[in-house]
Amino acid sequence: MASQSLYESSPLLRTPLSALLAVADAGSFSEAAARLGLAQSTLSYAVRQAEEALGVIIFERGRHGARLTPAGEAIMVHARHAALALQAMQLTVHGQLSGTLRIASCRSILRHVITPALRAFHARHPQVEVVVIDTRGEHAEIAHLVDSGQVHLGLGRLPMPTGLITAPVVADEYLIVSAASAPPIRSWDDLHAARYIVCEEDCAPYMAAHIAKYSQPPHASVRISDPGVVLSLVAEGHGFTLLSRLVVTPLPKGLRTESLPTPLWRSIGTVTTEAGACHPLVTAFSDLVLTSSAVKHYVGGLARVLHFPEPLAAELALSPSLL
Repeated sequence: MASQSLYESSPLLRTPLSALLAVADAGSFSEAAARLGLAQSTLSYAVRQAEEALGVIIFERGRHGARLTPAGEAIMVHARHAALALQAMQLTVHGQLSGTLRIASCRSILRHVITPALRAFHARHPQVEVVVIDTRGEHAEIAHLVDSGQVHLGLGRLPMPTGLITAPVVADEYLIVSAASAPPIRSWDDLHAARYIVCEEDCAPYMAAHIAKYSQPPHASVRISDPGVVLSLVAEGHGFTLLSRLVVTPLPKGLRTESLPTPLWRSIGTVTTEAGACHPLVTAFSDLVLTSSAVKHYVGGLARVLHFPEPLAAELALSPSLL
């Protein structure tokens, strides 16, 4: 099924609001008109109405297409949240879940939990499409996507900025990853004496701050974004790296892991706005996929080395056979 945006999936949203969202997402009036099935003149008129009502120019028009002005960027945050609220209203009234659920997730949760759960979720809610945006795992990126209304739900490292609603889902440990033939790293002195290959996609600043708290700031020999490339370098004996357990699992051959001299864990949880927390699509996904019992089911044997929040009474009633 082709991906639908909020403004395409509901007659309730076919307003000047839908015109603003369509142009912002498409980056041009012609593409936005095609997506909405409208004449370009009709779409342009709807945008002009919004601009006149607000007293600002929302889009810069030119050969480059349509770009949001600074005022337009600020307005679009409210427009996206309004669209999410209108979608929630419609779903609440009609009862049947349908439309598109947008999730921003760090890649480790996407790989170990969300992707394995999609088949079961679709079987339960066949009219709902799940669109996932993968991120580098830094909580600021996920918080921005949620706070700006670009996604319904985020999954990333806690804590998140104040003003957002969060709940823990699972915690995993940051591990020293080195070649199986390399000397073990058991102390901070051992760590600082070895070559540190930084993987910038797994909360590197967060780990560096932890090390500096108990020892001294780490010195990076190499900085690379791709965890796969980093692990290849480590396996070839070029140094060690630090990765969270969910990122490094399954562990490639020729590598071993050990805890930091002072262990460090990360808590991964959901993040939404106050309105998003009670959105029908978010609630349906969270209830089926993100409870402790569901996550344990999807991660399998890995659950033994992860930490989970205490289950709620309602969660205890969930049967794994439904997953």
